[in-house]
Amino acid sequence: MPQPFNPAVRAEQIRLLYGHNIPIQILAMITGTVYVATFWELVDQVKLSMWLIIFLLLCLSRTTAAVIFNRLSIQDYLVMERWGSVYVLGAFLAGLMWGIMCLFFSPDWPVSHQVILFAVFTGLIAASFNANASVFAAFSAFYLPAMGCLFYMLIREPLQGYLTLITLYIFYAVVMYLSALMFHNRLARSLEARFENERLLCQLAESNTKLLQLAEIDQLTGIANRRAMDKCLKHEWNRLCRAGKPLSFLFIDIDYFKQYNDTYGHDGGDKCLVSVSRLLVGYCRRANDMVTRFGGEEFAIILPETPEEDALKIAADILTELERLNIPHLGSHIAQQLTLSIGVASMIPHQLDSEIALLLAADEALYEAKRLGRKQIVKANLAYQHVMETFT
Repeated sequence: MPQPFNPAVRAEQIRLLYGHNIPIQILAMITGTVYVATFWELVDQVKLSMWLIIFLLLCLSRTTAAVIFNRLSIQDYLVMERWGSVYVLGAFLAGLMWGIMCLFFSPDWPVSHQVILFAVFTGLIAASFNANASVFAAFSAFYLPAMGCLFYMLIREPLQGYLTLITLYIFYAVVMYLSALMFHNRLARSLEARFENERLLCQLAESNTKLLQLAEIDQLTGIANRRAMDKCLKHEWNRLCRAGKPLSFLFIDIDYFKQYNDTYGHDGGDKCLVSVSRLLVGYCRRANDMVTRFGGEEFAIILPETPEEDALKIAADILTELERLNIPHLGSHIAQQLTLSIGVASMIPHQLDSEIALLLAADEALYEAKRLGRKQIVKANLAYQHVMETFT
């Protein structure tokens, strides 16, 4: 018996049936016409004509169904099953029509025409194997009425040696039946393995995506890490170099963070880092803006298409908001609450893959802010020019 199948396998088997059905129907119409012409002088011509008309209409109907099916993108399993039932019904009617043709047989036919009849039926069963075995019910629907009519004809019109012929045809029928069954089961297993491999590949791709995301996320704060920042900075630098638009970079350091850890412990330090990261995220208001934890107590904000005056205003707003939050820092040497030092660098990129210049300029501006006493903003101007000269 056919092996159990899952809906995805069944749907693919039905697609295989319809996928090559059009050339098969064209070949069937040619074969039927040649068959009628071959036996035209031996059979009632009215009956042959009626048979041919009905057969050609059936083939055209099945061709039309195949054209419609191949143009559709069916995802619903129940709809696919209905199309499968339509195909099986068409296969049954085709097998029945061929079976009716063999009922026209008469022992008075010339031996050559008798040979042609049996050769055609042998070929039909073999062709049905190739055309219909992907769905075993379709093969059986064609195979059983055709072979049943053939056996009935042999019993009704006994020929010399007909028992031998019946025996051979029974053997042939059993072999084709078992071959079609094995082919169906192998195909089902192959499709199941393919779908399983595709599922595993999708899972692997999702896992790789998640791993890449995790590799670019700071585990403590949940914001981007240094790796993600480097990638984003390079991308935005090159993009804005081509667009001729400004790029700003804020380098931010928590003042006296070592003393904060000494005063409040590492758990308190971690909570402080999380609070600062949340504050900074609030100032990334556009899709391309990015806040990152550069490392330790240092953060950075990438602001594409942001001129220097806007970047300075954002930096000032950050300090104002932090002051409003009034996070205690009794270990600080400059205030009783947490403070930040910020270096701001802005420029219009002029050379691809030179984003390190902006980073170094912001870093030198941050160093200058800390040298001047912390809790302030310093923009990269003369210091920035020095970095650019050094870099170039």
